Amino acid sequence: MKNERKENKVCKQVIGFDPIKCECKTITMCNLQSGGKTLFSLQKLMEGTSFDLMSLKLQQLEEIGLIYKSVNYSYPAEIKYFLTIKGWECVRSLRSYVDVDSIAV
Repeated sequence: MKNERKENKVCKQVIGFDPIKCECKTITMCNLQSGGKTLFSLQKLMEGTSFDLMSLKLQQLEEIGLIYKSVNYSYPAEIKYFLTIKGWECVRSLRSYVDVDSIAV
């Protein structure tokens, strides 16, 4: 139990959030492994998550530097979210906590 708490603190410092407490962020990051996705497609993958909550979590992940958004200014404009290098490292470190591949859809 004590080692688990220590690992959570280390993980929180490395990736910017506690993967156990922040399930929504963890699942979002896992879903971005397969490539860029729009807010709407991420929301559909996480049934029951509101648009506002999904938007907030994406904004927080972007502020931490784990994801970035790419804007295509065609008509209609399209915004896709992708993992950064730090985000890929985060997903790799999440493998010790969860089965990342089974979460991603």
